[in-house]
Amino acid sequence: MSNRSPLLNVIFQSLNKVTKNILRDFGEVENLQVSPNSLEQFVSKTEKKISTSLLNDLSKSRPKWGIKLNNCSEYVQDKYYWIVDSLNGRFNFLHGLPHFAISVAVEFNNEILSTVIFDPIRAEFYFAEKGKGSFQNDRRIRVSKRNKLKSCVFSIFDENISNDKNSELNYVEKINLLSYQSSCVTRSFGSSALSFAWLASGKIDCLFVNKLNKNQIACGQLLIKEAGGYLTNLKYINAYDTDSDFLVGANPTLHKQILKKLNHKD
Repeated sequence: MSNRSPLLNVIFQSLNKVTKNILRDFGEVENLQVSPNSLEQFVSKTEKKISTSLLNDLSKSRPKWGIKLNNCSEYVQDKYYWIVDSLNGRFNFLHGLPHFAISVAVEFNNEILSTVIFDPIRAEFYFAEKGKGSFQNDRRIRVSKRNKLKSCVFSIFDENISNDKNSELNYVEKINLLSYQSSCVTRSFGSSALSFAWLASGKIDCLFVNKLNKNQIACGQLLIKEAGGYLTNLKYINAYDTDSDFLVGANPTLHKQILKKLNHKD
C-alpha cells in the first residue's frame, strides 16, 4: 500500500468533501432534471461550489500558499502554489457523460511536487509525489509496456479545434496516418486529466494533447513521469517547461518512436 504524506491527506480530504455534491448534481443533469435552458448556469454553479470548497480547505491547511485557477500565471520564486482544476471534462458533465475529474497539484519554483487526479464516478484517486512513484488508490501504477506501435491505443485531446494549417495541428493528420499504418485504435475521451491518469496507469498507450494551458498540464506531468513515462513537446522538452501547444505522452520506447515519425519531414 502507498504511504501517503500529510500533504496528500489534506488534498484527499478536501476532494472527498465535494464528492457527494458533485455526484448529486451530475445525477440531476444525467436524469434531465435540469432544463436545457438553465443547464449551463447549473453546471457553472456546480463548478463554483467545488472550487469554493476546495479553496477554503486548502487555504486553511496552508494559509501562506498561493492558488492558481484556470489560466492564472502568477509566479513568485520560493513560494508554494495550489493548482486547482475544479471540473476537468466540463463538456462531458454538461451532457451527462460520466467522464470528468477534479485535480489538485502543488507547485514550488516552477516544479510540480505533488499531484492528485480524482475520478468521482469511479471513486478513483490517481496521485504522485516527486520521487515516490504513481498510484491509483493504493495500487502502484506504471505506463504501458508495449514497445511497438502496432495495436496501441492512441488518445487525442484538443480543446480548440482549428483549421489553421500553419499551426501544430497539422500533426493530427500525421497521427491519424500513423494510427492507420500501425493498426492502432484512436479515442477522444473529453477529459485531459483522466487521459493523463489513464496513460500513467497503462490503460492507453499514447497520448496527444493540444492547446492546454500550463495549469491543466500540471496534474499530468509528475503523474506520468513517476509512472515511468514521458510527456514532452516535439523537441523532447518536458511539457511543464515549454510553451508549445502540442504534446506527446507515452512510455520511453513508444515516445521515441512517435517523435521520430512526427518530426520526419516528408
